[in-house]
Amino acid sequence: MFHGIFLATFILALFTLASASLYPTQPIQSTVYYAGETALTTWIDDGSFPLLSNMGDITIQLYTNSDTFLSTLATNVDPFVQSYNLSIPRWLVYDGSNFTLRYLTDTPYNMTIYSADFTFVVRGDSISNLPLPLGSFPSSTDGLVSSQASLATVSEAENSGPTSVVIPPLLPSNVGGFNQPSGKSKNSAAGRLDTEKLKFRLVFILWPAVLGITLAL
Repeated sequence: MFHGIFLATFILALFTLASASLYPTQPIQSTVYYAGETALTTWIDDGSFPLLSNMGDITIQLYTNSDTFLSTLATNVDPFVQSYNLSIPRWLVYDGSNFTLRYLTDTPYNMTIYSADFTFVVRGDSISNLPLPLGSFPSSTDGLVSSQASLATVSEAENSGPTSVVIPPLLPSNVGGFNQPSGKSKNSAAGRLDTEKLKFRLVFILWPAVLGITLAL
């Protein structure tokens, strides 16, 4: 008699564990939830006993490492709605892939349904909101010194202007062959005079002008 009751109880327990029409479809193993955001969980009625319409309200709990309880996320959820938005506090979880949801009800009898293991990701602050390292910002003093140095350079360039070159007056004695010879000697003297004038202009007029323009730039 005792053995018969024990066997019946054992079979009923196995039936209770194996039979439940609530079948979680979200989360699954590839699901990733983000801490601090809403997490949608869904399930279907797979036709097993008891049907969702015969089940009482369910409680949804969050576990980690298979059996470490973290929090009760929802209570009094109608199983027939087949979905629920869970609010996951940011401080509650960490980056990991060993989280599980449990769906519990006591009607028509006590039963627990497990979801697949899934992943939580804790989003960090965006790069734009992170403080920059010390020394990344130029100091106001550096900016002021740089601006003053730039202004001083421009002012100096404006005040310097082109360099003045004093050209001494041309005297007849400074130009070779200035006396007017006649004949062939006159023509050769004229050639030498033209050459001397060209040299004079290059040395005393063109070159100072080029030098002055260069310094002005």
